[in-house]
Amino acid sequence: MTRLILSLTTVPPRFPYVHENLAALKRQNAQIDAINLYVARKYRRFEYDPKDLPTVPEGVTLRLIDEDLGPATKVLPACRDYRGQDVRILFCDDDKVYDANWAQRFVDAAQAHPDCAICEEGSLLNTFYYADDAWQSARNPKPGYRKKDFFYRLRRAASLGMWKPSKTVSSGYVDILEGWGGVMVRPDFFDDASFDIPDVLWTVDDVWLSGCLERRGIPIWLNAEDKVRSKGNSNEVKEAALRNFVYQGHGRIAANQACIRYFRETWGIWGGKDYLKAGPAPT
Repeated sequence: MTRLILSLTTVPPRFPYVHENLAALKRQNAQIDAINLYVARKYRRFEYDPKDLPTVPEGVTLRLIDEDLGPATKVLPACRDYRGQDVRILFCDDDKVYDANWAQRFVDAAQAHPDCAICEEGSLLNTFYYADDAWQSARNPKPGYRKKDFFYRLRRAASLGMWKPSKTVSSGYVDILEGWGGVMVRPDFFDDASFDIPDVLWTVDDVWLSGCLERRGIPIWLNAEDKVRSKGNSNEVKEAALRNFVYQGHGRIAANQACIRYFRETWGIWGGKDYLKAGPAPT
């Protein structure tokens, strides 16, 4: 029987708050075989005293690792640990609180789409935050996206911003998984090359992991059935958020586009060199 492993990572500024996420993972209705929290002994962005390591509840295993792979630490070490085993790994962010049916939705979607990575949040490559060009995948159907029209904005304003619906209204294939909603994979989806992350690109795990899947021909299925939008926990710690992080002159969008350029140039995916933007890819 296929085992279900939950996997995530955290960073020192969020050590005191990760318990809220872990408590939600322990409340899942699905049959969970293990919950693993991966923590690097040394981080690229932060320093910490080992005595400040997060305390994890019973049923959660704290796994210390030598290498900081950036936010991809939430899944890549788990893939290495469980490689060759009959396992599905469901990974997620440490600053979100997931509803009790979250994991079971992934189990059900994976049964319907066994050869796909499964996500609940994702995007197409031609959007502003990613390639922002004309390339489109041949995979269909694509998900339906909510129109942010006058009535959408009116309802958002009337709720004082509290109404935050999912951006998708129907399921389909996406190009870029967005890990904050959760993603389910098999450990063998990621090969050894997935661990060799060029500088700068380690800051944008969604695009990196999506490119690693695409170059191996593994589709990403976005499941919109019965989805519940994940909520932020009580303290997201803004200084820890990569969306605000600038590294070697690359903010989030610039790093996303550098990562896309790398895969087009090096692996020929996502339209390959026909869609390369100016400038060399990071090495």
